[in-house]
Amino acid sequence: MYLSKCPRGESAEAVAKVNKYESKIAMKFTKPFFSIILSLLAFASSCQKNDPKTKELPITNESKKMDVEKFYWQENINSPLGYPVEVYKGGLEAEDGSFVSLSIGPDMGNWGELRSGMSTGVKAVPNRLNLTWISYAENVFYNIDTIIDYEKMTKLFKEGYQDENRKFGRKREEYNVIMTGFAPGGMVVVWIAGASKQVEIGRYQASPMKISLEEIDRLDSHDKLLFDEANIKRIMAKESYVPLEVQKANKGKPIPFGLWEKYRNKFSWKVDFQPGLNRKTNNFSYTLFNGERDVRFSEQLPEKNTEKRAIPLNFGFGWSDESGQRYGGYVKFDESEIFNGFSEIAGNSPEAPITVEIKVNVANTFVTATLISEGKKVHLKGSEVNAYKSRRD
Repeated sequence: MYLSKCPRGESAEAVAKVNKYESKIAMKFTKPFFSIILSLLAFASSCQKNDPKTKELPITNESKKMDVEKFYWQENINSPLGYPVEVYKGGLEAEDGSFVSLSIGPDMGNWGELRSGMSTGVKAVPNRLNLTWISYAENVFYNIDTIIDYEKMTKLFKEGYQDENRKFGRKREEYNVIMTGFAPGGMVVVWIAGASKQVEIGRYQASPMKISLEEIDRLDSHDKLLFDEANIKRIMAKESYVPLEVQKANKGKPIPFGLWEKYRNKFSWKVDFQPGLNRKTNNFSYTLFNGERDVRFSEQLPEKNTEKRAIPLNFGFGWSDESGQRYGGYVKFDESEIFNGFSEIAGNSPEAPITVEIKVNVANTFVTATLISEGKKVHLKGSEVNAYKSRRD
């Protein structure tokens, strides 16, 4: 309301009438103005609610950060023997923004074999693999940026697995390693592992990439070695990275691209371990060509049902005779022989049920391995076998 003083010569009553009139005029113009402002505010609010960017992203990101599970684990990298790699930059990323570097130096070892990592502690379970590495045997850099199976890893971390030994008996163990393997051709496999069990999480594919000269020029002297031809040859010739017998075996041969994919082929098979009459199975473990490992308890052998698994690389086992004398043994399969044997006995059907029979002789001094399927048998005579006397109970 506008307030006016009484003009000279006018009565208070006249002034009041003027004020009342001015107030009506002001309200006439002010009400529509405020109505327009309120309508605009309501419209803006409605648009904001219906905009998926303003509605979902902040809520989703915050909820994801709160939901990220954390466990005690160590990072690890791996490559096939004779084909060392080194991570140039990058690593494992988690939804909460945390990051674990995989730049831990050149790697050597057998495919799927655990090596030492750099850091162990309570860390978020990663959901992404984002890195660049060099394959020394190929002299090629590869890059990968991919989602990995967070849900599967989290489930396994929570569940753990059962293991047993003579001192503590059977108890729950926990997975404590996330390992990333790099094979020639840009193949990447992620495993989760514990002391006696290792599970494949997923297989991923990287692409070759070129690093610009501008980026290389900005690197320190150590990182520049990754791009030095003389250093690449030195790595491939160094016995601590590529054993001399492997260098000789691979000399003049092409890189067997696709071999590590072949290792992932699965068949339906079961184990029939036969320690002999009046003998007791104490323990049984196996490693597969695809890098997975597991154990079987005495009551689980012989296995009643087949499982879809990769071809076995080796078996380790223990048994006791009727006097309580303990024995141990192992079978390390010849790669060509067992792959040919599985193909021969399965024919054109990877679903064909196969039994891997392991028999101990009467004297507890020798072990035989045989593949059996629907009346067909393949004796694995090229396997490396051993049986030895152990401690008594």
